Amino acid sequence: MHRLAEFGGDPKKAFTGKNSLEKNPLYTDEAHTACVPSSVKVVSFVEVGTIRKGVDPNLNVDKVVDTHIKNILLARLSAFGGDAKKAFSNLDADPIWLNKEKGIAIKRVTISDNSEVRPIHVKRDMRGRLVCDEHGRPVPSDYVQLRNNHHVAIFRDANGELKERVVTFFEAVERVRQLRSEGRAVEVIDKNYKCEEGWTFLFSMKINEYFVFPDAASGFDPREIDLTDPANYALISPHLFRVQKLSSKDYYFRHHLETTVNDVKQLRDITWKRIRNLSGLEGTVKVRVNHIGQIVAVGEY
Repeated sequence: MHRLAEFGGDPKKAFTGKNSLEKNPLYTDEAHTACVPSSVKVVSFVEVGTIRKGVDPNLNVDKVVDTHIKNILLARLSAFGGDAKKAFSNLDADPIWLNKEKGIAIKRVTISDNSEVRPIHVKRDMRGRLVCDEHGRPVPSDYVQLRNNHHVAIFRDANGELKERVVTFFEAVERVRQLRSEGRAVEVIDKNYKCEEGWTFLFSMKINEYFVFPDAASGFDPREIDLTDPANYALISPHLFRVQKLSSKDYYFRHHLETTVNDVKQLRDITWKRIRNLSGLEGTVKVRVNHIGQIVAVGEY
């Protein structure tokens, strides 16, 4: 700090050229027997978010925030020889107890998450007054992850081509906040996006929503049959897929009966789909499926 101050806070002048540590050493004692090393450890702080995650074989126990729960999970893992698949499967038959006497089992845990987050509110006390830290700054609260996408909106432009608009979770939250502050009806999806340029909204895609795809090989076209008629379910089933994950022009779908997330090359378009060109969505119909697997709505809802 002294060296840096001598050169007006300019690190380039203070620590390079003729003032590099090799040519102009910095000593740590009066006898000049020990020098500041050429590399040092530095500390930086980042905001770390947390997410809730179910206890399953893929859980990283080291990221569990609650120390007591982490120790219980580590003990369970140790009891099964470190085999997470055996330790954290079939939890209904063999629960992990937080308090066995009260019947409290561990099913979901809070883990640390290093993705970039941003607060959308500040803390207030019971009287609505701002809660500030020791420096007088408002204490942020209610964080959202910036990396997560809320939905992808699909449009058709004036030339008849499909276009997408990827909306992050943060953007969706901000839109809802703005609409509420203006006293307008809350619609997370902006269906009027670029309507002045001739864009027409077709449908949105969110994780776990369902779509029926056409099949040119068999001649199946979901627009030509009644998708809500149970008599057609056997015909529809091979073409009904669930959205697994989304990013810009890269959409993953899983067959509605598929229970794994393995991308087996030979089973592409049978148990899973990956669409990287918007033309792959042509003729696709969005449907809503209830809790017993019945198609109860067709189109955007």
